[in-house]
Amino acid sequence: MSVQWLSVQSFQHSQDLLTAINALSIHLKLEQEKIIDSARKARAEEARNALLSFLEELEPLISEVEGGEAGPVFGADPRLRQLARSFVTARRNRHRFHSALFRDTFGRVRQLLDSHKPEDRGPLLECLNELRVLVEEHIHTDTEQVLGEF
Repeated sequence: MSVQWLSVQSFQHSQDLLTAINALSIHLKLEQEKIIDSARKARAEEARNALLSFLEELEPLISEVEGGEAGPVFGADPRLRQLARSFVTARRNRHRFHSALFRDTFGRVRQLLDSHKPEDRGPLLECLNELRVLVEEHIHTDTEQVLGEF
């Protein structure tokens, strides 16, 4: 597969991920304001599942990067591996990334995603916001690969 095609696929996957992040974030913020929207609630649950699935896919790649395993992994999307590398780099940047997503284990983030406790909304929103930043940066790289620099 060409680099450009992989970038297009990565771009679409990242856009789907952003859609899930935004759907869940909006739902959580509306819940904080005691606004009930059953349609958004259903989308938020789909988004939670999509994010949990994404974390399950990303976690082993992050472990490989942190463990120094730089060789190719058959069946692993190279752009997702790059996102894992970006995640590890972001984890080291405590000034910019400081949510539970970057400071705690993925198990803790999964607990936040599964939780419906009001006290977990703030930390989860912080995780979602920082994940959005990382994914948007990843999208920027994909866009440059596809369109070139203008």
